[in-house]
Amino acid sequence: MIKPAYLQRMARYNRWQNENLYGASNGLSDAARRLDRGSFFGSIHTTLSHILWADQIWMSRLSDWPKPEIGIADSKALFGDWETLKSKRAEADGKIISWADTLDQSEIDGDLYWYSGAMGKDMV
Repeated sequence: MIKPAYLQRMARYNRWQNENLYGASNGLSDAARRLDRGSFFGSIHTTLSHILWADQIWMSRLSDWPKPEIGIADSKALFGDWETLKSKRAEADGKIISWADTLDQSEIDGDLYWYSGAMGKDMV
């Protein structure tokens, strides 16, 4: 069974990993971050944009976050500017930690139901 303390630890681990990843990426030129490297979402920048979009989607299912106004197909263009993407990532990580810090066991127990736009159906 997942406990609130575990989610709080994982929220902080997520922030730590993002700080490391964005720190390493920040040392690259903008051209290097935007170079298509053959990954699923193309470049480092667009992959990081997609990951932030995915975090926003999941947090909209788990809490009161607004759902991103764009779908998965456009997720790699959520934030085109590097400084904005970095800022929004740090902001999201702080909000995830704040959310995790308020959880109690009753909010974790049970099934999660949501509608998946990508799948076009309700999910459990």
